[in-house]
Amino acid sequence: MGLKPVWQFRFEFFEENGLPKLKPTAQYKENFKKLPFWSRVKIGGNLWSFFFGPLYFLCLGMWRKAISLIIFLTLIDLIFSIFNLPDGGIGAINSVMCAQLANPAYYLHRVKKSKSFNIFEGIF
Repeated sequence: MGLKPVWQFRFEFFEENGLPKLKPTAQYKENFKKLPFWSRVKIGGNLWSFFFGPLYFLCLGMWRKAISLIIFLTLIDLIFSIFNLPDGGIGAINSVMCAQLANPAYYLHRVKKSKSFNIFEGIF
């Protein structure tokens, strides 16, 4: 597949245990807990996506999900603005969301050949 070792590690874990869902399977939870701390960090989030958000999705070739992510994040910002809600942490929330969605999205893109615009595909 021509993947870097960190992606191979993530993809092998997803292949054996499934994707991280809102309610993960017992097998996923059990095997995730067995991993060393830094391995859990590698599977649970993506540092590049945390800092670069939708741009990182574009760099990985997931332009459909990048478009959806931009629209979704813009809508969240718009809702906070319309209702005059305090938006001090919205940037951090957006970054964490991007970081957690990147790994399963890239797995679906590369392994399952997903062409979906759904940024939550495989999560729900």
